[in-house]
Amino acid sequence: MKFTPKDLKRLRLPGAGLLVLSAVAIACYFAATNYMQESKAQSAAAASQRVEIQGRLARATEEEREIKENLQQYQALAARGIVGEEQRLDWVDTITAIKNDLRLFDIAYDLEPQHPFDLPDSVRTGNVDFVFSRLKLEMKLLHEGDLLNFIDGLTQRGRAYVLTRSCNVSRAARDTSATSLAPRLQATCVFDLITIHHHKPA
Repeated sequence: MKFTPKDLKRLRLPGAGLLVLSAVAIACYFAATNYMQESKAQSAAAASQRVEIQGRLARATEEEREIKENLQQYQALAARGIVGEEQRLDWVDTITAIKNDLRLFDIAYDLEPQHPFDLPDSVRTGNVDFVFSRLKLEMKLLHEGDLLNFIDGLTQRGRAYVLTRSCNVSRAARDTSATSLAPRLQATCVFDLITIHHHKPA
């Protein structure tokens, strides 16, 4: 089929329209592609932000749980008298009460003045001081159970955290004239009585 100049003139307008439509189609394609890329980027950013917010919420929830647990532990320590100033006279009464309740033999002891308790730097805080008084005692025992019961009483009744440093048990010198209730063992023990001093920062 041959096109005459007259036919070409007739095709100018449709051809121009086709070119315009092609240009518009190409522009729409690139615009749609760019929009999809921007949408994907925004979606990825929103997902990343959502993950970050969820992580922060999880950390905040965990920190809140830890704070509640620490507060409960602190309150329990305060209720036992471990938080606050040391009451040295209370220790005298406590040891005497344990001795009488358990019907133990004589107990000789020495309670040293308080000293700072050596803690690793990782557990130090600025608002509390850990201090201890060293308790050295010698006691005569009928059997090993007396010592265990005494330590248990010291731990449960004392207004401090009791850390046993050492305990040596040996046979006591036997008195042939003594009755069957005479002490058979001699114990020498060292305890650290740890208390917490809470103070406001300067």
